[in-house]
Amino acid sequence: MDKRDQQVHQQFSDYGRNAREWMRKCVLLLPEIERRQIWRKARCGSIFEYAAKLAGMSRATVEDGLRVMKKAEEFPALKAVVESRGVNRVRPIVAIVTKDTEEFWAEKARQMSRHTLETYVQNYRSESRTGPANQSVKLTMDLPLEMVEKLKAMKAAGTWEELMGKLLNGAPAIAQEALESVSTSSRHIPARIGRHVTERTGGLCAYPSCSREATSLHHTQRWGLEKVHDPARLHGLCDGHERLAHLGLIENEEAMPQEWRVRAQPDLTTDKRFIDQFVALYRPT
Repeated sequence: MDKRDQQVHQQFSDYGRNAREWMRKCVLLLPEIERRQIWRKARCGSIFEYAAKLAGMSRATVEDGLRVMKKAEEFPALKAVVESRGVNRVRPIVAIVTKDTEEFWAEKARQMSRHTLETYVQNYRSESRTGPANQSVKLTMDLPLEMVEKLKAMKAAGTWEELMGKLLNGAPAIAQEALESVSTSSRHIPARIGRHVTERTGGLCAYPSCSREATSLHHTQRWGLEKVHDPARLHGLCDGHERLAHLGLIENEEAMPQEWRVRAQPDLTTDKRFIDQFVALYRPT
């Protein structure tokens, strides 16, 4: 863009940023407008007509804003986040927050983007559900003798459960084209390693139960600490889980993905913490 293009672009961006800020302020006022029936006093047929005429707000925006704001008003910590960051920041948690967990979720809402928070909430809820331990299903298969012998050799001294876990998660130790790690001062991941890691999960995020596309290759041991590209410790992650990893909120991160879980708080004693804080300076959560 030339100088004039840049000026127009900057002006439009500033207006857009201001428009979002004023819209956020309008949403904050919706509960009081409804309580005081100001829309009726302004001779409008409904609060939706009032908001549309004065602020260009859609019915869906008003309904959602009222729902989130009414919930937030029950929780002072959440309301403070709404006032400083907007309703979008707390929308993922309004259905699960309680008086006991208010401070916990308010902290997460301040710390994460809406998308990252949605990912965290989804995992937190599913992994917190209790149920019968060690659920299992008996599976019978007819396999060629040659394949059975290969499976036995791969199992070695381990258990069948361990072998199946490795097969399902693409463990480098049993992959037919297992690759060695590469020590290098370059951040660039060699193409053959990148392909190998991506193909392990069919291009999807390695986090258990996540079906989103993997958008980045993540070093679970942090490349900045060891200067090593190790296929066994590289995993494709979606944006949400990559952000959670660098927030220190994935437990058992250097184990196989099936052992990963989200954690309530990061481990502040690990060397990874310094790298993650450095990453956060250049990549918002």
